[in-house]
Amino acid sequence: MLKATIVVLLTAAVLLAAHPNYTAYSGAAGSKGTCASSCHGSGTGTIVVTGFPQTYIPGTSYPVTVKHSGGSTIANYNCTTRKGNTTAAGGTFTVVSNATLYSVSGYEAGVHAASNNTDSSRFIWNAPAAGSGAVSLYVSGSQGSKSGPNTKVVLTAAESPTAVGTEPVVPAAFTLEQNYPNPFNPATVIRFSIPRAGQVELTLNDLVGNKVRTLFSGPMERGAHSITVDLSDNGIHQPLASGVYFYTLRYGAQVLTRKLVYMK
Repeated sequence: MLKATIVVLLTAAVLLAAHPNYTAYSGAAGSKGTCASSCHGSGTGTIVVTGFPQTYIPGTSYPVTVKHSGGSTIANYNCTTRKGNTTAAGGTFTVVSNATLYSVSGYEAGVHAASNNTDSSRFIWNAPAAGSGAVSLYVSGSQGSKSGPNTKVVLTAAESPTAVGTEPVVPAAFTLEQNYPNPFNPATVIRFSIPRAGQVELTLNDLVGNKVRTLFSGPMERGAHSITVDLSDNGIHQPLASGVYFYTLRYGAQVLTRKLVYMK
């Protein structure tokens, strides 16, 4: 069951601004504390976290969003994970938008706001291997450039009981799963399996079958795989319009296709 704790810390404001370079303040065991900024603010509003699962499947990727509910925009936040009540990290992060990674020697590694005054920030939590047990996500952040409330959020996900103590299953067939989340913006995860090592190509196509983007192309080992697809306008690819697309997986002479919905 999902456990959530939200603590809003209200103290006297000082004339100092929050900065994204304040890191290792997630509030997790072994961190520097709970304040991700140089200021201790006051006011209304809070920071909310969505997308972290109630129960996770080991090795699976989950899109997570950090945003504010009321009050000012997010000046900065620090986010990390822990296995149970230990100081061991529970998985890794991949940034999506308005987020960047940090690592502070002797304290922790995680993800934080890429810049001041953001409405929302998105990243991918890559769950740890089987046998890791319950994992908690810690987020400590502040709102406002000079003042605003400080918020601490703790979310706990249990490991899928079917995965504990089991060996990885080698798939007996070529499969392609429905992407999650769907609809999505800007990132989603596509999972598939191949029975033997081989060349794999994953493409995104429009409604008439024209290829609009190659999502992956290269060799892969047999087994289950997941690919995080980020369609944000990052200047690398031509921006895509909102709408219905098809993703197609080619493995040797075999082809599988599913539909997805991209909503800006």
